[in-house]
Amino acid sequence: MNIYSALKIPQVVYSTESKYNGKIDVIEVGHTRKIKVGGIDQSLNWDSPVCEKLIWGKLVSLLEREEPTANSVLILGLGGGTIQNLISRRLPNTHVVSVEIDDVMVDIANKYFGVSELPNHRTVVADALRVVTSPEEFGLNKVSFNVAIVDIYVGEDYPDLGKSGNFMDAVRDMVVPGGLVIFNRIYTEKHHEDVDLFVEQVNDFLVDVKTEVVAGYTNSDNILVYGRIFEHQL
Repeated sequence: MNIYSALKIPQVVYSTESKYNGKIDVIEVGHTRKIKVGGIDQSLNWDSPVCEKLIWGKLVSLLEREEPTANSVLILGLGGGTIQNLISRRLPNTHVVSVEIDDVMVDIANKYFGVSELPNHRTVVADALRVVTSPEEFGLNKVSFNVAIVDIYVGEDYPDLGKSGNFMDAVRDMVVPGGLVIFNRIYTEKHHEDVDLFVEQVNDFLVDVKTEVVAGYTNSDNILVYGRIFEHQL
């Protein structure tokens, strides 16, 4: 057994830089391997003892509850592929397309989190806005996914892109009528006002909008904002 794991001392197993995320560290402590960007844990190994209790496990539980028969899921944002790994194991018949702009992050997800070995999974390395506005360029089609999950972060920063009306429209157009869209947002105290405004905005694009706060480590809560596509929007 690795002495660092036995003592549960965090060990940096890989460190690099990218033009999108800046400094990226892959850290192991005990049975947990995680990606840290800007002081924020962006991903965990799917079989970490704490994964099911944190945002990634709760998001996939929400997916199982709301769309248990989903056969196609679009995920904007890959990180280390925690959500993708969980979906592969808990909804094994579901096909997943992940979009990630940072090829450095894709390499980390493949090497340290086994994403390249997942069945029924494809990674598109491109800007999320370009993919959802021109999906045909990437071999995708509009109105073809049961679920879209938006999880686009750089550290704790949620890009302005994710709040624009054009982006919201384009994400909505990727999902079948009646389908589900889920947004993951960090919900610490300094983000409350921005996220509350974001929830109001989502109500302009989706129906039956709900929220679910997920407690994390100290001062690191997240909120899942989710709703349905209008049944007769087309």
